[in-house]
Amino acid sequence: MGDVNGALDAVRRNWDRRARDYDRFYRRFSADRRDAWRTACEKVVPALHPGGDGPLDVLDVGTGTGFLSTLLAELGHRVTAVDPSATMLGYAREEAERRGVDVRFEECGAHDVEDLAGTFDLVTARYVLWTLPAPVRATAAWSRVLRPGGAVLIADSTWHTWRGDGRRLLASLRPGGDHGFAWRLLRDYVRIGRATPNWKGLTPHRAQAILAAGGFGRGERFDDLLPEFARPVGEGFFITGARVR
Repeated sequence: MGDVNGALDAVRRNWDRRARDYDRFYRRFSADRRDAWRTACEKVVPALHPGGDGPLDVLDVGTGTGFLSTLLAELGHRVTAVDPSATMLGYAREEAERRGVDVRFEECGAHDVEDLAGTFDLVTARYVLWTLPAPVRATAAWSRVLRPGGAVLIADSTWHTWRGDGRRLLASLRPGGDHGFAWRLLRDYVRIGRATPNWKGLTPHRAQAILAAGGFGRGERFDDLLPEFARPVGEGFFITGARVR
């Protein structure tokens, strides 16, 4: 991929355009699904920091409209949330205010976290790794802002497959279906599909390879802690954590 900066800009513009839809989606996100994520995080975070007491300094990369950053703040952690999209961050700030939590928000891309002040105990990236034009460069930067013993927590999936997208396309043609699905799929591919090497999504094996190349150790799977009803639409959803080497 020749023009990484151009690819990064394309991704940022894409999420700026989609921010309003994301905000609407998460405002309608059911309380029981959010509670399921909360419960999973209550178990995963201590597992990645065994023996640790008290709140952690967490860097939530690609926070979007603030779903995970506000949830972690509700659990008592000190959260810095970053996103390259100023529009997404605007909605995230509103979400933090609605939930009455204190989150530090910074306009910053996943590849540029070393520009931030401070170091962290945990980096989180929910549905982010697949969107990155230079994922190894990004994860290497994450490893360098972690303190000794720090860890990364990833949630991702294989978002686009012939079978999965074909099934959703057929469903969109039915009465009452999501008639805009085909257009959005084509639009997003044209905008960022060719700019992101993992646009189809990630398998756990591929995610582990990217993390290893970025300076992390062998990963541990945690997706069994999140019930099926709280998982996204897609195939191969996974949650994995790994400690920095």
